[in-house]
Amino acid sequence: MIAVIDVRGAENDGLTAIAELASTATEGGVAILVLVDSSQNVQILEQCFESGATHYLDFADSGANLAQAIKYAYRYAENFRGGAERTSHEHSMLTFADLQWSMTLGPVREYWISESLRMAASEIDFGRYPATGIYRNLSSEERKRVRGAMGRLRDGARQAAVPHRFKGRAVIHHLHEAEGRIFGRIEYLADNEEVDDWRGRDLLSGLRNTAAARTWVREKLEAGKPLTLIAIGLKNFRMINAAFGRNVGDQLLRIVGHRLMDQTQRLYAGSQIVARLDGQNFLIALADIHSSEISAFANDLFDSVFSDLQWEGRPIHLVARAGVAIGHKDSSEKTLIRKAVLALAEATAADALPIKFSSVSEADVHFEELLEIQLAGAMGRGEIVIAFQPQLRVATGQLTGAEALARWEHPEYGLLGASTLFSVAERAGVMESLSTQIHKQALTLAANWPESLGFLSLSLNVTAGDLAAASFDVDILAQVEAAGFEAERLTIEITESELIGNLSASADTLQRLRSAGVRIAIDDFGTGYSSLSYLKQLPVDYLKIDSGLTSDISGSPKDQVVVRSIIDMAHSLNLGVIAEGVETESQLDILIEQECEYFQGFLRSGPLSPDEFEAFALRSN
Repeated sequence: MIAVIDVRGAENDGLTAIAELASTATEGGVAILVLVDSSQNVQILEQCFESGATHYLDFADSGANLAQAIKYAYRYAENFRGGAERTSHEHSMLTFADLQWSMTLGPVREYWISESLRMAASEIDFGRYPATGIYRNLSSEERKRVRGAMGRLRDGARQAAVPHRFKGRAVIHHLHEAEGRIFGRIEYLADNEEVDDWRGRDLLSGLRNTAAARTWVREKLEAGKPLTLIAIGLKNFRMINAAFGRNVGDQLLRIVGHRLMDQTQRLYAGSQIVARLDGQNFLIALADIHSSEISAFANDLFDSVFSDLQWEGRPIHLVARAGVAIGHKDSSEKTLIRKAVLALAEATAADALPIKFSSVSEADVHFEELLEIQLAGAMGRGEIVIAFQPQLRVATGQLTGAEALARWEHPEYGLLGASTLFSVAERAGVMESLSTQIHKQALTLAANWPESLGFLSLSLNVTAGDLAAASFDVDILAQVEAAGFEAERLTIEITESELIGNLSASADTLQRLRSAGVRIAIDDFGTGYSSLSYLKQLPVDYLKIDSGLTSDISGSPKDQVVVRSIIDMAHSLNLGVIAEGVETESQLDILIEQECEYFQGFLRSGPLSPDEFEAFALRSN
């Protein structure tokens, strides 16, 4: 939808109309095109954008072109809505461009080519090559873009776009899939807008892409501008995709991108750029913002962008995190962006800290880059190893099982912990394969414990990405069977924050696992998202009290009350309780008094290698 509002000669009424329309159209993909004359009021453009306008046409400019302005506004609305408004040939022909085609999917292909397209490309034999005629005339680089766009459609995206040249002119080739058919529409760009300019644009969200952001940051740094970079990520986005579908996920990314751009412009008047980095991650760069204003800006941005998100009347709870890096003239754009992304990874790992300021040095950045490059090879070389953290009964000290923990046995840097390993894997894009390898390895080791230890349980940590996979329950049970381990001895642990946003899908997956005999534990309970309502909905067997709470129980009576309330609540729901991080006898005594069932921690043993754990278990048996 495009709204054209002429404010010339009626500025107050026009601004009111813009504000009223913008207040109801923030998430609807509505383009608000205003017609102005800045020669009569030099501030009118700023007033229109503050009221909510998205596009303008200034008749003070002798080259003002209403048709072109409407086309740009239409492209904005179309990209925002994912091309969903066109679902038939007839509707497609109502768009501002008439160079169009479509084809059905499936074994029998039917093609439709508009007469305007046939005439515009008369040298192409569409009768012989109805689907590939234009493709055959593209450069190798342009063909690569087409294959990538079609791949996105096959993966579930509703819309994709390809910049290329058509008969010597720069065009955007819009693609979308609807009702078993792929639609194509060719749109000419303005004479002064080159294809390469659009290569700097993220065609899903309409924001700038990583390459464009790097260029902007580099130019500002070279000009001596102090910069603040804020990398923003959606922690539970994969689970949102699993719960609502890829198309909804794409639309949410557009909404978030749109809000980030609008709210950044509202909150900061200085030089800025808003970009989409990759997947669910965005970048905001601000020039000349004072360091004392950064925290307030970031918090205001979070409050305005991520509150009240809905899809078809259903609330969507996106868990957002941010990493902040500050650069000066001696910084490089690559290192500065990297520092912001690393800070984002730290914020994502720490549930209680939504915004993290970078404290890493350039040496740290280069170290992390090196680890990312090496990780895939390390997985193949067997450098990812398992350690077992013993779990014991509080009342008797009897060994009951172990939690499997992953470590990277690096040949140069020694044993790297789980937080480093998983943050590197996340950025390297190998989380799924790493998680699968860890689960398989731990199950195989546990299945080979001596027969006398056949009563011990095994706890596996599960990531949000694992739980989001549609076949996760089937895959993990297949691994259990292949290893020869009993499902009844397996406990799946998942943190609270990873359950937020797709509770029903998580509940269904966990229920299927529980029906197969697997037990379910909520890890790090009490770290920020504790909710009695979801505990009542999920098939849970245990709560694991976060080590931060356990360390406090030997302190003031108030600290003990918190742990006592968690234990009492768990027992009222017929759940067992496991206390993490127990390091002193006084902590254990209090847990005995409060009738906590199980514990783990350095009081009895830290994480052990497989051989060390087996020896420990045999001594304890």
